[in-house]
Amino acid sequence: MLESAISNIFSERIQLASTPVIVDGEPKYEISQIVDSEIDYQRACKLLFKVIWLGYEDTRDKSKWFLTSKLTYTTDLVSNFHIAYPAKPSPLPLS
Repeated sequence: MLESAISNIFSERIQLASTPVIVDGEPKYEISQIVDSEIDYQRACKLLFKVIWLGYEDTRDKSKWFLTSKLTYTTDLVSNFHIAYPAKPSPLPLS
């Protein structure tokens, strides 16, 4: 019974997802932001980050959980996440 207040004027427009960059022979996608972190006690590397892929923000498959060890190239995003959410699980500082 409900209708959209504004009709979609771009109904035929399809936004393609970003294409991967090949790094060391493997496809890598750019991360838009980190939105959560958690500890998974079932894994050897326990800290996980939930990331949103650039170009996939409005899709069903927009996010995925990743091990900290797989996000070595995103130090700025990790730092920004922990500044915004200091109470969330984080890696131990190296001393």
